[in-house]
Amino acid sequence: MISGVLARFSLQWALTYTGVVLLVAMLLNLSTSFVQFGYSVTLPAIEETLHISHTRAGVLVTMVGAARMFSALLAGTLAPRYGHRIIIGLSALAMGGSMALLGFSGNYLLAVLAAGLMGFSNGGAITPMMGLLAAWFGVRDRGLAAGLAATGGSFGFILVGIAAPLFIAGSPDTGWRITWQLFGALTLVFGVAALIFVRERPATPPGATMAMAPAATTPPAAANPSSPGGVPPRVGAPLRSWPMEVYRNPAVWLVSFMAFCTGWGQGIFGAFFGLYLAQEQGISLGVVGQLVILIGVLSVVSGIMWGRLSDRIGRGAAFVISFLMQGVAFVMFAFFPGLAMFVAASALVGVTQRAGYTICAASSGDYVPPQYAATAFGIIAVMASLGGSISPTLGGVVADYIDMQWSFVLGLAGLLAGAGGGAALHWWRPARAGF
Repeated sequence: MISGVLARFSLQWALTYTGVVLLVAMLLNLSTSFVQFGYSVTLPAIEETLHISHTRAGVLVTMVGAARMFSALLAGTLAPRYGHRIIIGLSALAMGGSMALLGFSGNYLLAVLAAGLMGFSNGGAITPMMGLLAAWFGVRDRGLAAGLAATGGSFGFILVGIAAPLFIAGSPDTGWRITWQLFGALTLVFGVAALIFVRERPATPPGATMAMAPAATTPPAAANPSSPGGVPPRVGAPLRSWPMEVYRNPAVWLVSFMAFCTGWGQGIFGAFFGLYLAQEQGISLGVVGQLVILIGVLSVVSGIMWGRLSDRIGRGAAFVISFLMQGVAFVMFAFFPGLAMFVAASALVGVTQRAGYTICAASSGDYVPPQYAATAFGIIAVMASLGGSISPTLGGVVADYIDMQWSFVLGLAGLLAGAGGGAALHWWRPARAGF
């Protein structure tokens, strides 16, 4: 299976402009992983330096999710009409600047402001980028393409696990600042790359051979009932039923519910993984960093595996399996503390780390025409951000007033609900858009 995937990738994508667009998507996913997972290792040092409680630390993470929720809907809705490249590129530049601002924050209020800007620009960059993949890949390859793009996030997870403990061990007060400043500098470079290389759509339909050149300004006709004559609309051209065709689609909302559950679980994990192991279980920060690296290494293949699996067995069935596997990991964290169990649970998290994200991204182009995929992914991303913004604050309250292990139980409840949603999608089997 892996050799077939690599052959398909090397022959059809890597030597065409589709490969360039996919590479930019991987880089932006790398930056997004800094936003999502950077707190897992840096939050203990941030708490000590800024003298904040678990609850206020949860609010800090919530600000990222809440701002991302708003911008994901805005960017996903505007990109089909006004173009993806400018929105993606400028948002990525703003994301890099906000990471650097967090690194320079001297008080809690400035850190909250930086977190809000980081979340807003994060949603503005990644939502139209992942939605754009639907225009460059056919329906049989979207899961694989989303999985390959998601590997960028996995490498980001590895970089977080290596860089943050290294800098923080040298100086806890300044190490977390250097970490975020480094992430910001890298993201600024990726933003420039997005402005230069992102294109709206291929010169030929997905699957055909394309020259290594920017997309043509006037695309050939394609089977698309949403535009007159079967031609995808140009950027800036009126889009019939936009965006209501997406907002009224029940399949999009069901996938969005599972995105909410994914964000819920990852919000808990991202906010309290490092705190729980380091402060509650006495695990050294170095070991925590090694576990983060383990998760990152395993998640490199996670996106590809789950994306291709969802292409084969269906999005709903893949959702169910991934949610249940993550649920087992959360049970192990909460009720079976010990280094061996933490390693096993971290391995399960790594294998499923990019599952929900990849399957959601692939689904965004399944049930709506490709030019609306960014709008669909915007709704999906909003729900993921909503789950990721609510759960850290509630988890912080649980950690402060009950016990942090029950924060993982809170995350488990969301994962089980997501498994139920996946089962509903599998048995319902809504019609695909056919593109």
